Amino acid sequence: MISIQSVSHQYPGGKQISFRDWQINDGDQWLLLGASGSGKTTLLHILTGILQPSKGEVLIKDTSIYSLTGRALDQFRGRHIGIIFQRPHLIKSLTIAENLSLAQTFAGLAKDDKRIEEVLTALGIADKKHAYPHALSQGQLQRVSIARAVINKPTLLIADEPTSSLDDHNAMAVLKLLMEQSGANQATLVVATHDKRVKDAFTNTYELI
Repeated sequence: MISIQSVSHQYPGGKQISFRDWQINDGDQWLLLGASGSGKTTLLHILTGILQPSKGEVLIKDTSIYSLTGRALDQFRGRHIGIIFQRPHLIKSLTIAENLSLAQTFAGLAKDDKRIEEVLTALGIADKKHAYPHALSQGQLQRVSIARAVINKPTLLIADEPTSSLDDHNAMAVLKLLMEQSGANQATLVVATHDKRVKDAFTNTYELI
């Protein structure tokens, strides 16, 4: 289970942003909805271990993540949190398989070629494992981003604005992929967006005002 308790954050010279307590059960699929300036990015960074809140506690798998040392937090994040950005962040000089292998290494895990093959096959891009990022289409790169996020079987899978630049058809296709992959990997899914088109796809919504 994942929870945030009494969490707030204040940037230097800025106002304090407070967040409602949030309990997320294993395997839940949530929409984190908020307009620009509502604190969505701040909460996203707090949830993913990137930004320590000024107050409060974040628990993932019964671990208070901000009680961990820097290196331990990096490894915990690599193993338990998968992040899908709006645009892929891949190392251009490495093949797709090498990019996924690097994600395993950063998490302190052994290289697992079988797992890489399994994930790429599930996403329909196994034939691209030896290709370099520049040779892939935008749709294929998006699938690689999902592959990298789920490669270490994370507890929490977060997609940051995955649909905002897509038309209706492609937005729904990406959502379907995310939901399928979170289910296949027993990962809790949180989609962070200001895109109200995707609201009907979720039964659970945490909305920032």
